[in-house]
Amino acid sequence: LAGAAAVIGHDIIMSPLDTIKQRLQLGHYPGFRQAALHMMKHEGMFSLYRSFPVTLLTNIPYGSIMVSTNEICKDYLSEHEGRRGQAPSLSVCLLSSSMGGMVASFTTTPLDRIKTILQIQKLQPVACERFGVCPKVALSERLEWKQVVREILRHEGVGGLFRGCLPRMLSHTPAVAISWTTYETAKQWLAQL
Repeated sequence: LAGAAAVIGHDIIMSPLDTIKQRLQLGHYPGFRQAALHMMKHEGMFSLYRSFPVTLLTNIPYGSIMVSTNEICKDYLSEHEGRRGQAPSLSVCLLSSSMGGMVASFTTTPLDRIKTILQIQKLQPVACERFGVCPKVALSERLEWKQVVREILRHEGVGGLFRGCLPRMLSHTPAVAISWTTYETAKQWLAQL
């Protein structure tokens, strides 16, 4: 319950920031302030939270998968090292948390893809205009998440749900490894005080 409350609180703050970041990366606005003001004026406050339900549907399973995979791997690797019931070694922390980040980011990539499309729908990447390079799924109307899924499947097949999976895994795996290893190390250090 506490974990779910933390995710909801986090996502209430981060969803608008992530939406603006996605639009800035597409090159539609010169800066954060201009993006936020333009979106609120022309699309309403809701535009900042359009992806919020899918964000929750992504982050809650992401956290659950990441933590459980980390714990399962940590138990298995600690037992393999002969350290069952003891504080995990640095290598066990790094490996188990890396696996947690990798598995969680892979399994939630389809939800992340849907979330991103909801955040940027009705916008073409600037590259479409300048270079003629456009995504296969470029939505010109506002769609709900189920319609986004249908459009991805229609234009790209099931593989389209996993577009961006490798970069997502390459960023989440070390991020989780660093944060969880730091947590485990700090916990062990504080326990010795």
